[in-house]
Amino acid sequence: MSAHTDGQSVSETSAEHTSPPVPSVSTTVHNDVPTSLPRTEMTIYRDTEIVIRIRPSEPAMDDDLCLTMYMHAGSETATLTPAETSYWDDTEFDDSPNTVKALPESLYDRYVETVETVTDRLDVEIAEPVSGYGRCHRRHDTLGKHGVVSFRTRFA
Repeated sequence: MSAHTDGQSVSETSAEHTSPPVPSVSTTVHNDVPTSLPRTEMTIYRDTEIVIRIRPSEPAMDDDLCLTMYMHAGSETATLTPAETSYWDDTEFDDSPNTVKALPESLYDRYVETVETVTDRLDVEIAEPVSGYGRCHRRHDTLGKHGVVSFRTRFA
């Protein structure tokens, strides 16, 4: 913060435009899975623990859609192994990435419900992971105050 700013005049960024979840921001829940394939990335669910976003896949990919859940790194995510290379603190990890089954039950249930809504509403199938609903995609232990862990599912 600048020496010329007293903290009271700092404007707050709305929960709608922040990622990852901000615990101090009041809960803003969106459960808006679109009825057609989205053309841009959009937030479809947000609360103080997680943010779930949906977006079209990159043109080079063989799938149509990507669903990603972002959450703060914490004790429940301390030993999760990501599928993609990212920076994380020096910790021992297994070789294979964790699936969403490694999440606390409430987060697992929210993600599975969202994946099932996407498959039903948009008439798509899970392309990645090969089995299950999603896997740990990246860990960024140095991002933000808490670090961020993301889980991802791709659809075709």
